[in-house]
Amino acid sequence: MEVNFNKIDDLNATLTVALSKTDYTEKIDKELKKHQKTVAIKGFRVGTAPLGMIKSMYGKGILAEEINRLASRGLYDYLKENNIDILAQPIESENVKSVVDIENGENFLFAFDLGLAPTFELNISEKDTLDKYIIAIDDSEVDKEIEQLAVRNGDTENVEVAEEKDLIYGTISELNESNEVLEGGILDKTISLTPELITDAATKNLLIGVTKGSILTVDIFELFNNNQSVISSSLGIAKEAVNDLFKNFKLTITEITRRKPAAINQELFDKVMGAGIANSEEEFRIKVKENIQNYYQNESEHQIEHMLTHLLSDKHDVKLPDSFLKRWLIASKEKSYNQENIDERYAQESNTLKEVLIREKIAAKYGLKVEMEDIEQASIGYTLSMFRNYGLQNPDFEFVKKFSDDSLKKEEHVQQMNDIAVRRKVYDKLKEIITYKEIPISIEDFYKAIQAHNEEHKH
Repeated sequence: MEVNFNKIDDLNATLTVALSKTDYTEKIDKELKKHQKTVAIKGFRVGTAPLGMIKSMYGKGILAEEINRLASRGLYDYLKENNIDILAQPIESENVKSVVDIENGENFLFAFDLGLAPTFELNISEKDTLDKYIIAIDDSEVDKEIEQLAVRNGDTENVEVAEEKDLIYGTISELNESNEVLEGGILDKTISLTPELITDAATKNLLIGVTKGSILTVDIFELFNNNQSVISSSLGIAKEAVNDLFKNFKLTITEITRRKPAAINQELFDKVMGAGIANSEEEFRIKVKENIQNYYQNESEHQIEHMLTHLLSDKHDVKLPDSFLKRWLIASKEKSYNQENIDERYAQESNTLKEVLIREKIAAKYGLKVEMEDIEQASIGYTLSMFRNYGLQNPDFEFVKKFSDDSLKKEEHVQQMNDIAVRRKVYDKLKEIITYKEIPISIEDFYKAIQAHNEEHKH
C-alpha cells in the first residue's frame, strides 16, 4: 500500500491510496476458503464445492469489500499518524481520478479530497467589554403575570360573540378570482385563531365581535401574519405551495371559546407553585416576582451569550474550505442540499461550524472537559426549560429528573446535551475573562436594546 498526501493550500488537500495485488491477495484467499467451507451450493455437499467455483461466484464481491476496507484504513491511519485535522468526511476527489476496475484490474487507486481544519489564534481578553443588563421588575409586572396565570389556569367557556383574546374555531375554504369556492382548492379545513395575535388591524377588527355561524371573506395571508410556516401547517399543505394560494378564503365560524380567569386563592397558588409553596396572596406575589426575576436574569444571561457569540465571530477571521464543504453537504445530505439551495443554506452551516471551531479552541486552551455529570445537569436544565415553556413553573424535581434520565437513554439527546455542556463551560470561562458594564434597565428598554443589537448584526 502506498499513501500520498498532496496539500493544495492551507484548507484543501488530496490523499491517494494505491493498492497492488500483494496488499490484498492473502486476505482474499482466506475469505474464499472460508466461504468454501460454509456456503451451500446445489449439487455439492457443504465444504466440497471447487475453490474455482467459489471464486467465480464470490470473488469480485470479496475483492471489492477488501480493497475498500484497505483504502479506508490507509486513509485514516495516515491522518492519525500525521496529526492531520480534517473537517467533515473525505469525498471522492475531483482533482485526481480514482482507478477501481473490479472486473479487470489488479492495481487500484483511491483518491480523496480533504477539507483541512483552519488554524487561527484566539483573540479574547479582559479588554473586551460587554453590557450586562440588570432588569428592574416593578409591581405592575407582577400584577400582569398574576393576571395571565389566572387566565391560563381558568376554565374555558363557550361564548356567542368574539372578543380580542378569545379562541375562534372555524372552517376555511379557498376562493377563486370570482370569490367562489375554488374547485380542487382548500376545502372546509378546520383552523383556530386568536384576534389578539393578528397584526393587520383590518383583519383583527373583522374578527372582533364576530358571532358563531358567521361567514366571512378573509385574506389568508393577513389572517396568519404572512407567516408561510404557520399557513402551511394550518392548511396542511407544503410550504412551497403557500405562494400559489389565492388570497381570499371563506371563513365559517363554528365555535368561540373564552378563558374565565381563575380566582386568586389557595387553589391557584397550589396549582401554579405546587402544594405548600405559597400559603397567602403575599407569599404568592413574592414567588411570582422571584420567577419573573429568574426569567429575566436568564434572558440577560442569554443576551450576554448572544453578544459573546458575535464578539467571538467579529474578532476571529476563521477561513473554511467552502467549496469542499458545499460538495460534501450535497453528497452526504442530498435530501436537504442541492445545487439550487446550497449557497443560501451554506451560509448558516458555515457560521455554525466557525462558532464550534472557536469554542473547541477555547476549550482546548483552558483544559475545559465535559464529564457525564455536566451532561446530566445540562439535560435537567433543558428539561426544566421545556416544562416551563408549557406553563409548569415549579415542576416536581423527581419528575423532571426521571424525564431527563429517560431522555439520556437516547444517543442523539446525549450528544445534544454534550454540545450544550461544552458551550456552557466555554461561555462561563469567557465570562470570567471579559469585562462587564452593568446597566440598570426596564423590561421595555431591555427588549429595545436586544432589537438594536440584532439590527446591528443582520447579515
